[in-house]
Amino acid sequence: MSVDRPDSGWDAGSERFPLAVRALRTRTAPAPATMMARPGAGAASVPKVRRRNANNWLLYVFLFLLPLQNLQTGYMPNLGGGLNFLNIMTAASLAGALAIGGRLAPGEPVNRWVLAYVLYAVVSLFVGYQYVTDSADHLAILKDHVIGLAVVFLVQMSVHDWTTVRRVILATVLPLPYIARVTWAQHTSVASWHYSDDLRISGTFSLLGANEFAAFCVTVGVVLFALLISARLSWRWRLLLGAGMACTVMGVLYAYSRTGYISLILGLVAVILVWRGRWKLLLPLLLAAALLPGLLPYSVVERFDSTNVDAGERDESTELRFVYWQVAWDNFTRHPIVGTGFQSFHHPEINPYRKDTHNLYLRTLTEGGVIGALVLLGLLLAILRTALREMAHSRSGTLRYALALGVTGAWIGLICGNLFGDRFTYYPMAAYFWAYVALVVKARHLPAEESP
Repeated sequence: MSVDRPDSGWDAGSERFPLAVRALRTRTAPAPATMMARPGAGAASVPKVRRRNANNWLLYVFLFLLPLQNLQTGYMPNLGGGLNFLNIMTAASLAGALAIGGRLAPGEPVNRWVLAYVLYAVVSLFVGYQYVTDSADHLAILKDHVIGLAVVFLVQMSVHDWTTVRRVILATVLPLPYIARVTWAQHTSVASWHYSDDLRISGTFSLLGANEFAAFCVTVGVVLFALLISARLSWRWRLLLGAGMACTVMGVLYAYSRTGYISLILGLVAVILVWRGRWKLLLPLLLAAALLPGLLPYSVVERFDSTNVDAGERDESTELRFVYWQVAWDNFTRHPIVGTGFQSFHHPEINPYRKDTHNLYLRTLTEGGVIGALVLLGLLLAILRTALREMAHSRSGTLRYALALGVTGAWIGLICGNLFGDRFTYYPMAAYFWAYVALVVKARHLPAEESP
């Protein structure tokens, strides 16, 4: 029979559970949250605690309105002096992020590469002044481009738990029904059985074209698809994601963008192939492959079938792209190190056709030289490596895994889309991509997710 000896620090059962007892003895009780620091002693050592459920509501509004360019240009006043929707909401979102104590994810390569990209773009802006004369709008174009990139910082600073992650996702889904309504109204006003260029619509992208609108829909659709199939969410969330994806697919179809069609297919296939549970979609994919061609509008099938890059069989639009690419390459060989500067290619001093390259990578080479191309390559690879890292270190069924999976598929679509145009510069088109990248970058710095 054992006898308790409290003054010796030994208690009954410690011989049977020595590790448990030792852990209980050495555990330090947490200080109460309401404890007041003694005046003049240790006040500076009390950490500042983030306000519970802090939300950057201004950022949510900003994200909601970003792709609605028709509302920005048609209903929101431009007060002059830089006081427009984009500048005001960017500043307001930054102020909101600072007000809740927002911080960037530390030590992330994506953040460093984005900063390097922006700094070199500024350098390239000044290089361009040496080669073209009519460059008055270059600074404003660069500013809008940088604001689109800044979304990756604004979202990181505004997200501090998985509730705020869900709210950022929600802010990117809520505008989709309105976008689909505008798309359908535009489509019905020009619809016909056979394809013609008159059918191409730009949805809510009033200052951009059908290709840019389709690229936006590809990015959002691929990410929502990954969330839908790989995250354990409630039926309400699944219904919302499914409806949002349907809206984006409709946008891609009726934009009649061949690049959009190919980018969407590649993005969705990449998600399925990388997903750990891909075998679950085997039967639905076989059924979709068999039924989809018969369900698509005939004009969409005609547009898709017109894709051909063989010499002698290319349409005029495709043929001209090869002409612009040759001009861009020739200009790069004459200025290989730093190029001829930001937004310089469409000027007559550089390109007699006064058109864009319709290829982001060749435009980067001709305008930014080898240095600009290396910076862009570093940024793109940093995004992919971050997404793959997050998938490798997260559990299936979590938002962390699903977001990384979605960004991987969206990255594939982005890479493909930029082969035949610029899917990187315009803020309404690229901002949501950067928002999703920000969520993936910040994911491993957040508290552990609750069990689905």
